[in-house]
Amino acid sequence: MVCYQHLRDLREDADKTQREIGELLHTTQQQYAKYEAGIQEIPAHHLLTLAEYYHVSVDYLLGRIEWEQQKRWNALLEAGKGQPQNDPPKRESGA
Repeated sequence: MVCYQHLRDLREDADKTQREIGELLHTTQQQYAKYEAGIQEIPAHHLLTLAEYYHVSVDYLLGRIEWEQQKRWNALLEAGKGQPQNDPPKRESGA
């Protein structure tokens, strides 16, 4: 199971409770706590809602990119230089 550390970090940075984010997602605090802890996988529609709410990518929420990469994406979008590509990250060969 994936641990969604970025979910907790973003929620705490926004001074929100698990209950408040649960309400945003139309679910309970208990269910949302399971998402943060990685006990239960978070549905795609919840990831999309949270990405929009926090102004981050789903890749960031899933831990596929770190904050420095997210900031670069945000800067590109703000500058109007294009949309981030949805291509999967390139993996080094020989793994």
